[in-house]
Amino acid sequence: MEREDSYPGLKHKASELSAFAVAIDTFIISLKNKELIRFIPDDPKRFRTWLTAHGIRDVDREKHQDVKPDAHQPKPKRSL
Repeated sequence: MEREDSYPGLKHKASELSAFAVAIDTFIISLKNKELIRFIPDDPKRFRTWLTAHGIRDVDREKHQDVKPDAHQPKPKRSL
């Protein structure tokens, strides 16, 4: 089964999308041409699945991954 390159109501094809973040049911989408657009899909869960299936980067998911501390930042002090 071939994946659809477009989503109902979205004016851009998957190949034009770079990354996304979600606030409530509004998706903020970064296009490869550096533009940002807002999109409120008919079914947010299905739309997120569609984005993921097309390899569109989920900024929220990346934000919550463990990040190694910067070597130049001081380590937090522990209180006793």
